[in-house]
Amino acid sequence: MPFTAIVMYPNDAEIRFDEDYYMKTHMPLVEATWKKYGLNSWHVTKFPNALDGSRSEYLIMATLEWESQESLQNGLKDEGSAAVFADIPNFTNAKPITLAGAKL
Repeated sequence: MPFTAIVMYPNDAEIRFDEDYYMKTHMPLVEATWKKYGLNSWHVTKFPNALDGSRSEYLIMATLEWESQESLQNGLKDEGSAAVFADIPNFTNAKPITLAGAKL
């Protein structure tokens, strides 16, 4: 059953987020590390504002679509996963919020 992982970066007033590095370096690293385990696709959405025009609670959201929950779990066990997580300070000072689940 398809499985989705979401990584969101809080839009705090002090946030530093290098979108160019994220899209050109980090996300290709994510794909190269986890595609062999069943990462089918990914996309990134930017939320500078909430619907009412105020500052949104989250700035960036990455959606990773996996073949199954097991494929995600196997991917996270790969030794290259440490490099994916260690790369986070290269593009942001924010601690990501992660969610994972299946569509109903």
